[in-house]
Amino acid sequence: MKQWIKVIGAGKTGSRDLTYDEAVAVAHTIARGESTDTQTATFLTAMRMKGEADEEMMGFIDVFRKYSLPYRSFSNSLNCAGPYEGRHYFPVTIPVSLLIASVGFPQVLHGSESFPLQTGVSLKELLEGLGIEMDIETKEWEKNFLGVNIGFIWTDQICPPFAHVRQVREQMGLGTFFNTVEKVINPVHSHNMIIGVSQKTMMDHLIQLLPRSGFDTAYIVQGIDGSEDLPIYKSSSIRKVTPWGDESNSIDPLTFGFRGEPLEKCGKDEQIRLLQRVIEGDDSDEIHNEREHVVFNAGLRLYWFDKVGSYEEGFQLARSLLQRKEAFKILEKWRDLSKRSELRPSK
Repeated sequence: MKQWIKVIGAGKTGSRDLTYDEAVAVAHTIARGESTDTQTATFLTAMRMKGEADEEMMGFIDVFRKYSLPYRSFSNSLNCAGPYEGRHYFPVTIPVSLLIASVGFPQVLHGSESFPLQTGVSLKELLEGLGIEMDIETKEWEKNFLGVNIGFIWTDQICPPFAHVRQVREQMGLGTFFNTVEKVINPVHSHNMIIGVSQKTMMDHLIQLLPRSGFDTAYIVQGIDGSEDLPIYKSSSIRKVTPWGDESNSIDPLTFGFRGEPLEKCGKDEQIRLLQRVIEGDDSDEIHNEREHVVFNAGLRLYWFDKVGSYEEGFQLARSLLQRKEAFKILEKWRDLSKRSELRPSK
């Protein structure tokens, strides 16, 4: 590791980017546990100070994918990636994914435990709060996924290298390029993705990385708090990326008759309470704003990934599914399957 740390950590005039092959060599060293915690932390800090290159990140993506558990391919699925720092607002993507799963479009959510210095709530914590069991063997996960068209991938469980470096990342207390690697390793080989970013500079990296990570159609959005969830009170920048190029656009909710207010910050318990109410089909005015965010985002994704013929058709379908409690039906089935599949200690 020392030689690679010297290459990237020699200051503005002496450092350089690693080649793809060099990044692959470093990734293998870290993945196999041959790098000490101090060396790994120093390497990650030096990379952050230098600025990560696309080839460097791609080397780690390819290597960490090789060390992941061998899930079968679900190429027709939609991979949803949100803020690494956790959620500070109502997590729109959960009911949206349930709604879309109810019409047969498989949805893959993923993430890990919250890090100590994070202030947001992880999707894992929220789904556990809704009764979904996470500690499930690969074959059982695949069986459940086929049954309900939705699943959550616990990154540290399916990719051991991330579990190995978790303590280092906790102690650093800083965001690193591992945050991006974690989002796009794509262990089930999804061809579709929606990913949230907080800065446009990250869009430029992802334009290069996503097609090489196996995604045929990907939408990069600057959503609420860096998430994949678009607000209904203002326009949002989006970027559609395919292997043949990319295009920029913006989405104005007013164009489609959506008017709302910014979502309010809330903690874990309140997020779970709101989720339960929306998913169960509560049509009270008190949660109108959250419900409209769900309808808007579900309609966008249905149209973007060719499940309906127009935005308007997508919004109409999403509203109908929510009213018929289709999201709740999927959640109930998912909850039941996960509890039956939960890993139990051997006797």
